[in-house]
Amino acid sequence: MQNDVDVFIIQKQTTLERYTKSKINIDFFDYLERDKQTPVPLQEAHNEHTNSRDILIKALEKYSITYKIFNLDELASNNICYYNDKCKNSGLNPKMKIVISLGGDGTLLHASHHVGGEVALLGINSCPAHSVGHMCPIVPNDIEKAICCIINKEYSTKSVRRIKLEVSRKQIVPLALNDVLLCNRHPAATSRYQLGIFSADFASEFASEKQLSSGLWVSTAAGSTAAISSYGFQKLDLLSPQILAAVREPYTPRNESLQLKQFSIDGNEKSLLFFSRMRQGLVCVDGPDSCAYLGFGDTVKMSLPKECALNLVLDFFGKVPLFPIDNG
Repeated sequence: MQNDVDVFIIQKQTTLERYTKSKINIDFFDYLERDKQTPVPLQEAHNEHTNSRDILIKALEKYSITYKIFNLDELASNNICYYNDKCKNSGLNPKMKIVISLGGDGTLLHASHHVGGEVALLGINSCPAHSVGHMCPIVPNDIEKAICCIINKEYSTKSVRRIKLEVSRKQIVPLALNDVLLCNRHPAATSRYQLGIFSADFASEFASEKQLSSGLWVSTAAGSTAAISSYGFQKLDLLSPQILAAVREPYTPRNESLQLKQFSIDGNEKSLLFFSRMRQGLVCVDGPDSCAYLGFGDTVKMSLPKECALNLVLDFFGKVPLFPIDNG
């Protein structure tokens, strides 16, 4: 989407909005009662988020900054495409080269799929009492200060590496800021595949192994504190070029040892190739909402090109207090 406004805002839908105001065939309040919960915390979280949104909009309008605001469902319904480093007009491209994520880390991950190139992403944790926001340095009380810094260009970004996926049959998936899960579509079925380590340009193969498991996690440095951390990996510096990989529940019927069970590679020098030996495989990018299907012989190339990095706003030169963030 091109530069018809100064900034774009991508906001989350609160749990209250998602399950009580959408057309879902469920009595959510009945569920809460049976689960011995009350709607009070959900209402409080909803109110905190909407209050943050009001503060942001008021600040933008105070300084005559034009904006458009989307929730995650509206990104899809408005056919806003993923950012693609090979397509000049892909993703969001506002005049001020800033996209604002209003929510927590989950919202920021979804927003990142539509941001790249010269455009930077700023995360605002709209509900710090209820949301995880490792990469969202701004809290509601400091929103106006952050907007002033953006106007005056008093901020800096960090170039955070993302995994680029090239999937068979020209299926389109976004760049992965956090992680990728490759597995069988059915959670009770075995994931069958061949995993290879290649040079960054896929011209040379260094190692390859057929595996049976519950799937494969592949993570960036930004995702090192997420699912893959349960395999014993240490938190990486946010700017690290490492790619982490871990096999979920490996199955070795003859008690053989897997050579590529858990490892890291330098994304500047190496890449990964996943060869599906499944009829119904699945690749999920940054969670369950961005997926592609795999069949027999389908491949997924995973690399870490510098040109696919995300410019993440994480510093305002001391002019804005920063919420404790996971930046290394």
